[in-house]
Amino acid sequence: MTALPPPAPPLALLAVTGLEQSFGGVMALAGVSFRVAEGLIYAVIGPNGAGKTTLFNALCGFYRPSAGSIRFADRELLGLPPHRIAACGIGRTFQNLQLFFNMSVVENVMVGCHLRARASLLAAALRLPGVRRQERHLRAWSMEALELCELADRAAQPAGALPYGLMKRVEIARALAAKPRLLLLDEPAAGLNDTETLALRELIARIRASGVTVLLVEHHMPLVMGVSDRLLVLDYGSVLAEGTPADIQADPRVVAAYLGGAVSYAV
Repeated sequence: MTALPPPAPPLALLAVTGLEQSFGGVMALAGVSFRVAEGLIYAVIGPNGAGKTTLFNALCGFYRPSAGSIRFADRELLGLPPHRIAACGIGRTFQNLQLFFNMSVVENVMVGCHLRARASLLAAALRLPGVRRQERHLRAWSMEALELCELADRAAQPAGALPYGLMKRVEIARALAAKPRLLLLDEPAAGLNDTETLALRELIARIRASGVTVLLVEHHMPLVMGVSDRLLVLDYGSVLAEGTPADIQADPRVVAAYLGGAVSYAV
């Protein structure tokens, strides 16, 4: 009986190969390569200065790497400006809040839909019927994102009146309102208490269940190990290790460079 071939690996939604980024004489990314299959929660961890945020900025087009390849859904992104990369289906949040505090929650989220808007400036100024229809669609998409983030009941409130943990959720909802295939979360647990972090873990799992692949940079190890399918460990701009949460916790190089001793997190 002929043996069956092994199953094909899942297709990579994001494939990064040999990425290099330097600032003066400092190599922030030194040949970084990894693949993220569609439907995963994939985390990037490492010490401060390891290159995590630099990697995110390169993926989003804020930096232009000197070498390498970034393929998303089999399209090369290297060299594209940020707005075109976002239009390809990549959304992102930032470490620091980027909200309009005097605008309502839903208005903040609607800002994330601007790539979906098609009305001309003149049509918008004249408030033509097509513009009003488009605005209704954008508001509906924004309310869907707020429902997913459990913020629909806060839609009319000023964003600046929310507790800090809910403000972070507004940023996630705004990124989701653009309907990305890949969501980049940059330290979403920073500044959250234990209750808020647990709620964030549940939200990230819901986002994945909704069909969005998640790429996460985070220092909160219980969150990372509990929610991620695979992890990439960076150290001084290079890949130190890659694997499942259990693989990473058992890797002595990672323990020595980042985890700081014998550890065991629930996975």
